[in-house]
Amino acid sequence: MVRVIGVLSGKGGVGKTTLVSNLGVSLAQEGKNVAIVDANLTGANLGLHFGLLSYPVSIHDVMNGGALITDAMYKHPSGVDIIPASLSIEHIDTEPKNLRSSIDEFLGDKDFVLIDAATGLDRETLNAIDMSDEVLIVTHPELPTISDALRTKTIAEKYGKDVIGIVLNRVNRKDDLNKDNVSSFFELPVIGAIPDDPVVRKSIEAKNPVVLSHPNHRVSQEVRRVSSHILGKKYVSKNNGGLMDRLLAMFKW
Repeated sequence: MVRVIGVLSGKGGVGKTTLVSNLGVSLAQEGKNVAIVDANLTGANLGLHFGLLSYPVSIHDVMNGGALITDAMYKHPSGVDIIPASLSIEHIDTEPKNLRSSIDEFLGDKDFVLIDAATGLDRETLNAIDMSDEVLIVTHPELPTISDALRTKTIAEKYGKDVIGIVLNRVNRKDDLNKDNVSSFFELPVIGAIPDDPVVRKSIEAKNPVVLSHPNHRVSQEVRRVSSHILGKKYVSKNNGGLMDRLLAMFKW
């Protein structure tokens, strides 16, 4: 049965799209049939993470009735199907209410559909929550960002959605809160703590998810920890023991 997972954050700048891109590839590496939908209709950038700089059809065209969902689907070499939103301001007024009915057309052959939601709690985000079966919340371990993410969790629960857990992104030693603090605050498990590392920026610039460009890096290890949790599997590290990875592994939360 297909699982439609909305990936949410309370505010921008926490690396949500970077996470959803890498998570989708990680699930595909586990043999799953995965699609990622850019539901950030007014701030689209999912396609850029996969090197899609221009494309003739987007999810906007589908919602406007001008194309089928399969026309807006682009197969990445990793096996992930990318359904990008338009980069053009001409589509900025597109109503998001038809998004779920649009993607229902291709759900049958998928194991996972990941929804890259807009940030905040505007109509785009609320629609992404509504169309998801489960949600995953991405945040940075500092109080203002955590507060915004908590509001997102509260709204998702009011919509009756199962919140899988919390992913801490761009983690470093100077953060306000540790893993246990955050878990207690949300009353949810922290299922991944992804370090803040220059390799992520380099992978974005190269338009190649870090789980592909640096598969043994600590960042990739933590992404796989998240995908293992989603799959209900015990995570077993394949770390080859590089110096930086060993130093990061010593950082106890």
